[in-house]
Amino acid sequence: MRVKNFKRFIILTGIYSGLFFTPVFTFVISEVKAAAAGGGLQIGAGLMKFDYVEYDDNNVFLDAERGIIPGIILTLNNDNGRSYSEWVNRLYYNKITYDGQTQSGTPLMTVSDALIIDSHIKYGQRLGPSYGREQSVYAGLGYRYWFRNILPGYDNKGNAVAGILEEYSWFYSLIGYTVQFKASDTTQVGFDFRLTQMFSAKMGINFLGFKNYDNTSVNLGSKMGARLAMPIEINMQDDSFFITPYVEIIDIGKSNAVQVYSGGVATGTVIYEPRSETRNLGVEFIWNW
Repeated sequence: MRVKNFKRFIILTGIYSGLFFTPVFTFVISEVKAAAAGGGLQIGAGLMKFDYVEYDDNNVFLDAERGIIPGIILTLNNDNGRSYSEWVNRLYYNKITYDGQTQSGTPLMTVSDALIIDSHIKYGQRLGPSYGREQSVYAGLGYRYWFRNILPGYDNKGNAVAGILEEYSWFYSLIGYTVQFKASDTTQVGFDFRLTQMFSAKMGINFLGFKNYDNTSVNLGSKMGARLAMPIEINMQDDSFFITPYVEIIDIGKSNAVQVYSGGVATGTVIYEPRSETRNLGVEFIWNW
């Protein structure tokens, strides 16, 4: 977040709190029942190398958040032969490094709490085997939430800096293509390419008491993203195990500018969220039975 019209507002954060609920799709119950009746359950863990960078209007670096974030994964799937459906849920959390600057441009580094929840449901159609490979296409709808709690710290001159809490959320549509090759009698290697389009993207801002500013929010610029994964499936007697490295691209456009209020009275300060680029690398370990 960038702030205009006052000298030393620091873009950093305060208290980790927050209860979050994943979006409830109207068809979730039927998916759970289908999975329990004849579908499958997948559980696993993941490691994400998170890399988020904000830029100003001239594409000059403003700040970044980077770090390794572990997570847990739960998937319910239902396979009907030529068609299939999946409900995928991921939760990641860790403290990561914030590398930025004060409003006056003084460099600073501190720590940020990062909680990321991603949930999507998708429906796919298999295209049939061709030249020794299995193919399918799919489409779906998802929701992503990022609890960004940048903790108070000190700039490189030793001055104390305040904290700030930002909550990003958006829905997204997705379309994708998968192809799978048989590497051996027990191993298959695949590629999964997906495009996403975010919509209804927002960011809530909590100033944590700074200057008695009221909480506010901005509308984020919706952008297209992508994910490329390489699932490696190892089949055992009854179950299977997946190792899936991936790269993820998420861009967020510059937000609208909003007036900041204090006790319901306009302060003359205007804020906005600059554009950002996220480039995540990760690997997931999934057990399917």
